[in-house]
Amino acid sequence: MPDVGNYRTTDYNYEQSSESGRERHLDIPYSRLTDNAPAMGEPAEVTGLPLGSQITGTIVTLDAGDSVAVINTADGAVYRHNVRTVTTYAGQAESAWRAIALGDMVYYDNSATMPAYAKLSLAPASGIPDANTPFGHVVLMQDEDASDFTKGVAVAPGSTELCGVQQL
Repeated sequence: MPDVGNYRTTDYNYEQSSESGRERHLDIPYSRLTDNAPAMGEPAEVTGLPLGSQITGTIVTLDAGDSVAVINTADGAVYRHNVRTVTTYAGQAESAWRAIALGDMVYYDNSATMPAYAKLSLAPASGIPDANTPFGHVVLMQDEDASDFTKGVAVAPGSTELCGVQQL
């Protein structure tokens, strides 16, 4: 069972980088999302080819009537997201983990082992075995300082941690 001890609900109203130029909203039909049952505030990935190079961003609005998600895809936007400490898979099972450090690259990961509330991990490839799409880098949240890092555990079964993530 995944670690949910550090789980806090993400908040779609939280954007750390609200300065001009940090909003790039795209309307994307649910059917074109990797997770076609999206939730506000969650990371999103638009399906497309080649694998590992899809559009990513954070869901800021949902229009259930039209089945459309509005996604902020702006480079540099910072949101709070849950990040899994997994780094590699053996088949479809998590096989290695490490603690999360400032500056770490995070990837959109749709592996079966990911908790329902987490879409990002430290793993560049999923257990499927496709490439995971780069999503962003771990940065400080406004209420953190460097002493809050590293986060999570580097041992089985890993953990899921709330982190500031600067989108690519």
